[in-house]
Amino acid sequence: MFMFDVETLDTESSAVVLSASMIHFDLGTQFTYEDLLKEACFVKFSAKEQVQNLKRTVEKRTLEWWDTQHDFVKGISLKPSADDLSAIDGINAIKAYMAKFPEPEQTIWARGSLDQMVIDSLCYASGQEPIASYAVWRDVRTAVDLLAETAKNGYCTVEHPTFQRHNVIKHHPTHDCALDIMMLVYGK
Repeated sequence: MFMFDVETLDTESSAVVLSASMIHFDLGTQFTYEDLLKEACFVKFSAKEQVQNLKRTVEKRTLEWWDTQHDFVKGISLKPSADDLSAIDGINAIKAYMAKFPEPEQTIWARGSLDQMVIDSLCYASGQEPIASYAVWRDVRTAVDLLAETAKNGYCTVEHPTFQRHNVIKHHPTHDCALDIMMLVYGK
């Protein structure tokens, strides 16, 4: 299975994708939050390339939301860097990560449907096939709410001896993926 998360500049499928993370995990394996962070694939995309060449969208309300976020998180996803990848290179990096785990049609979990719609749209806009079939995507919020006794709005208590909630960096896609996996597997 995979957990997937994107950070964007809009809440529409046409959004500029700032960054994406994906983490592979097996339900039968014991792991820690730190193990998940080390296992992650993180991709930082070029927002400029997406706006200029692919006509991806930016929403004023989303920019205003980003302005309220911590500088560290803005540095991870929002601020341009020399390491930013083109849409094609970023999508290929995600696909290469997925290829390391060759089981066919693995489930991909995401928090709601926006992440799937945005990455599929970016794939199509850049002439690529989606990273996976639409049929393998699942909503982690619904699963957490159904599985965990304390779940509210897709969040629950994580019962793992080494997990410390204060180590989670909100709106960092790798940390968001790792937290969702911990809730899915160790949630109560």
